[in-house]
Amino acid sequence: MKLKTTEKGFTLVELLVALSIAAFVVGAASMTTTTMMRLIPQSNNWAIALRQVQNTGYWISRDIMMSKTILVDPDPGTPTFLTLTVAQPSTVLQPSPPPKTIVYQFEDMSGSLKRLMRDDQGVGQIMIAEYISTPDTSANYNSDNCTLTFTIKATSGNVSVTRQYEATQRVPP
Repeated sequence: MKLKTTEKGFTLVELLVALSIAAFVVGAASMTTTTMMRLIPQSNNWAIALRQVQNTGYWISRDIMMSKTILVDPDPGTPTFLTLTVAQPSTVLQPSPPPKTIVYQFEDMSGSLKRLMRDDQGVGQIMIAEYISTPDTSANYNSDNCTLTFTIKATSGNVSVTRQYEATQRVPP
């Protein structure tokens, strides 16, 4: 059978090459999609845990700089983690106000994780961080150089983030 020159089409080899290229592209796209679907929850858990640790580091460091006295509770089984005495600014009505106390304490969450609360005398209680692992959270105050070194570990899902911070009092006691 003779083909007319006006008839056009693809040969079998051309069709097989095109199908194999299409199969390769679809396979690569499905592998990329599957990988992304697996990594997104892990990435979200890492971001949540990191944010909790960073928030804790920010608030405690901020309060340490303003504190006059620092009391660390070494027992991880007690809810109180850290107690600070902070001088209040003087006002016209109260030229030398008494210092206020800021207490950081843990509250139970689901499982073995805790929520870190900041209780500011006169202002109220706010949540600083969630998903904190208390056995891995510690603080040590060095009175020689007025420095508090503390380690915070947060766990979200199957991802844990641990950071160590060091904060120094601006005005030593």
